[in-house]
Amino acid sequence: MKGLPKPLTQNQSETLAGLMQKIHSGKITDKQIVTLGELIKKRDAKPELSDGAKTYLETIFKETVFNRKKDIQSKYLTKGISVEDENINQYNEVRGTFLIKNEVRYENEFFSGEMDIEEDDEIIDFKSSWDYETFPLFKDDVPNEDYEYQLQAYMDLRPNVKKARLVYGLVDTPDELILDEKRKTGWKLGFIDGLPEDLDQEITNNMTYADIPKEVRIKEFIIYRDEKVIAQMKDMIILAREYLNSLNTTLAKHLQLI
Repeated sequence: MKGLPKPLTQNQSETLAGLMQKIHSGKITDKQIVTLGELIKKRDAKPELSDGAKTYLETIFKETVFNRKKDIQSKYLTKGISVEDENINQYNEVRGTFLIKNEVRYENEFFSGEMDIEEDDEIIDFKSSWDYETFPLFKDDVPNEDYEYQLQAYMDLRPNVKKARLVYGLVDTPDELILDEKRKTGWKLGFIDGLPEDLDQEITNNMTYADIPKEVRIKEFIIYRDEKVIAQMKDMIILAREYLNSLNTTLAKHLQLI
């Protein structure tokens, strides 16, 4: 989605409208003509794949062709998967709800996804913050725009749903991840026989939150269905498919040289 052209600002739109009037009246300078051309070019810019998107698509292509897959492992992903149920349970306890994890995967021509919670008029998806520092307690906007696109895709998979809820939860880190963090810290600092007691306790405190009220360990963002954004996502997917096809053509040429 980084390849989407940026729309004109309000000032740029007003400038463009003024310059269009000038050119129709024949009262426009050479410098203004240049500005007019730049604004028209910006207004009419087409979406294109970013270099990062192309690199990602090339990785997907090679994984498929060579039947190899690089397993993605990170402490953030591991925690998110490990505490998913605990995150939902914490929300139910605080909000007095009875949300049950969805197990159905939906697909259409463009998207495939399994939202966490599926209700008649709303989709809810949970994210588990790694620690108290990354928990977006005071954020007004969604911290990661990727999640906004994810929920727009979910809403496209459920055509009657007009609203989605993104819920960040701060829940205790699993013991094995805490131990792993302590091992890494000890290795970095050169402690062979374990961490000093105060540092060991500090890491535990930073990764567990029983002393923090659960009411402030939940942060919700509402995302409304946006047909324009969904259409843009589909446009980018079409560009991605075209690029994958071009990679296939390139591969075929290499095979012909063998």
